[in-house]
Amino acid sequence: MREADVVQTVRKHIESQFPKTCPACRRIFPTLADYLRSTVHVGDPVSYDAELKDWMPMRPLGTFSLAICPCGSTMSITSKGIGLFTMWRLLRWSRAEAARQGTTTRTVLARLRRKIDQQVLDEAA
Repeated sequence: MREADVVQTVRKHIESQFPKTCPACRRIFPTLADYLRSTVHVGDPVSYDAELKDWMPMRPLGTFSLAICPCGSTMSITSKGIGLFTMWRLLRWSRAEAARQGTTTRTVLARLRRKIDQQVLDEAA
């Protein structure tokens, strides 16, 4: 899997989670671009499966990215709903990319999130 394929696959999945509503204030974020302009990321994305070094989980625990809504509530974007084989391919890519870069999967996921964010915001401008 090439990085461009990963960006496209992950972005498509994330965008499928919109519109998104804050569970606390009920603010509606119609698009990923609106969400990115209005929230602040908290920490790096985390893949529980990668943290456990389970690269082909039969029941993936998943990956999540947290952000703070303007109301102060924490919101998340998750990998819930990604197909099992797609998840395996993404995990395998993140492991290989971390090894290639000599870093962690969290760092790889953070870089991937920055790429997707920039792409989305550039297109929305």
